[in-house]
Amino acid sequence: MNIRFTILLLVLLPQFLFAWGANGHRIVAQICYDNLSPDARARVSEALGDNYLAQVSNWPDYIKAEKGWDFAKSWHYMTIQPDLTVADVNAKNSAKPKIDDVREGIELMVGILKGDEAARDKMTKLMDDNRVKPLAGSLDATALAFLIHFIGDVHQPMHVGKNRDQGGNKIAVLFFGDRMNLHSVWDSGIVEHEKLSYTEFAAFASIHTRARKAAWEKDGLETWINESVALRESLYNTLYDRTDRETGLPEFSWDYQHDFLPIVEDRLAAAGYRAAALLNEIFG
Repeated sequence: MNIRFTILLLVLLPQFLFAWGANGHRIVAQICYDNLSPDARARVSEALGDNYLAQVSNWPDYIKAEKGWDFAKSWHYMTIQPDLTVADVNAKNSAKPKIDDVREGIELMVGILKGDEAARDKMTKLMDDNRVKPLAGSLDATALAFLIHFIGDVHQPMHVGKNRDQGGNKIAVLFFGDRMNLHSVWDSGIVEHEKLSYTEFAAFASIHTRARKAAWEKDGLETWINESVALRESLYNTLYDRTDRETGLPEFSWDYQHDFLPIVEDRLAAAGYRAAALLNEIFG
């Protein structure tokens, strides 16, 4: 599908389909691109052709409007119940041939970009069987778009959610007086409330987190997911610290923005740095 046409489909998609929202994913992609080595940047540009990494970072959400891509919907999240560990869920899902979650989605895209023939054949067959086309006619461009998007997804705490509330989608809250759900506050509410462009937000987040870049880059995928699980639990535990007297709903305002904006910056920056480190390793 043409990237310009997919943007028009955004209005058809309900809010609950997204992680970080459009600008959040662009922020991750921008930080990633800014930290690529010259060789990796050249390889990414070659694969994407006329598209930019920040531009295609939302393509995996836009194509949810196409039924043929339904097979990839479960690749955006990972359900981890409180009585299970990330290792438990990974062991269960890895025993099945089907790609079940965001962790396996990331691993498949890494395999494709590394040139693993089994991974490339698997993705090609999935697209052929479901009659969908790769982004920009390229399997590598498709894998890059999915990879940068999924790394963003896995750093959003509500995307390693509990199935009983659909990752916070069923939890109503008030955000600066507007009724939203917990998931959408973390998708886009906190980011968009700053009223910054994605490039401005990426620049500010990079400045604030640069000292932790090297440490974050050393962590593996399981650590990324475990961080989000721990953060998810802290969000549930503090959910009713502030409530509206009339509705009884959790009330998020300036104090919530003050407390959690630095954490949102951390998650977006960590995702961008880690994506860059991974692509630098893949493309040498």
